[in-house]
Amino acid sequence: MVDKAIGSYKDYIEAQEGVPKESKISERALNLSDCNIVAQWVPTTDAKSAEDSFFKINQAATPIDPTERRILRARESASAIAARAITNAGSGHKYWSKFGKLIQAEIEEVAKAINEELYLPPISSTPINTLDVPVAGRGYNALPFVFDLVNEINEVAAKDTSTKKDITDKLPADPDGQLTLDYLKKVRQQLTLITTDTPRSLGLHPVVYFYTRSGAFKSEAFLATVRFINYLDKEQKLKDFQRVRANFEDYLVSHKEAAALIVHKYGTGERSIPWLYLYLKNLFEKLVAGATHSQFDQVIAKDPNFAFLSVPPPPKTIPGGRGKAFSAGTKTAAYFAQALQSAIKCALCNARLHKNSMHIDHKMPQRDGGHAGLSNAQVTHPYCDSSKR
Repeated sequence: MVDKAIGSYKDYIEAQEGVPKESKISERALNLSDCNIVAQWVPTTDAKSAEDSFFKINQAATPIDPTERRILRARESASAIAARAITNAGSGHKYWSKFGKLIQAEIEEVAKAINEELYLPPISSTPINTLDVPVAGRGYNALPFVFDLVNEINEVAAKDTSTKKDITDKLPADPDGQLTLDYLKKVRQQLTLITTDTPRSLGLHPVVYFYTRSGAFKSEAFLATVRFINYLDKEQKLKDFQRVRANFEDYLVSHKEAAALIVHKYGTGERSIPWLYLYLKNLFEKLVAGATHSQFDQVIAKDPNFAFLSVPPPPKTIPGGRGKAFSAGTKTAAYFAQALQSAIKCALCNARLHKNSMHIDHKMPQRDGGHAGLSNAQVTHPYCDSSKR
């Protein structure tokens, strides 16, 4: 060690001459212990006051995202734990670690399966040049959407995450993980009606229902569709939907801007989801009753809640001109428009098929002597295949 007092950088260099390299490193390492760590003491009377102080202090420099702050506050609730588990595909930090080992393992298994059902196959390019897109978009910043999805399917009385206000939910804590697991299982059960290749799956094509023309995922459209399909299931109207499905989806494709206009009119989140649901329900009921597309247009024009959809939009001005490159959104829209026209369709209902949800069906059933050759094979939705039997 060096006993000589060091008053300048030059003195320091001179003092270090002849000192072994290892000693210099050791001395510098020891000096690190002289660094001061500033801690703020917060006097509190209860856990709630301590939590409030934590959020106040930690937002002083960089504000915490409102949804993240809200879920942190409700971190012990089944809604928050289930949303974290799904978003992280059952891995990462274990917000469910206080539960028993068996419950933990089951939470992780179901959450991973839900994540894959929502976000596989991943979108690998921009602009999008495939119809094989995940049903719930790219998965970036997915926590708000997943939190809303968990609450929607489990009928939890909580405001959706589109609000900008600081909300403190009164969501009860889950003491043993059973409620979290129940929430996850119900989400997965509901998703099997929308995607996967399980026999009950309708295999809704995400580009038809959940994406804008330019390739943006719309969470409001997804949650409204979940509500609509749940209505069909509870009211035993899935067979009616199967009968008009191709016509129903052709209308959605030709009126792709309707969902965005409804959200623009009524607002994001729960402000527009009921109206999107009502729009889908009205379309379904009118088509089942035998209405044509043009007749439904007339119904919309007379409905004060949706009449704005029948007003022709002003002509769009596209920025740029000769020599300017198309935007990624325009390229995606051009691809979607053409690809949807030539998409593979179900041999039984004639609606579009998605990669995640298809069966190879026997044209002539095996029980009637149908063989397993190519000439007897047809591609169908899982629900169409199973209901045929």
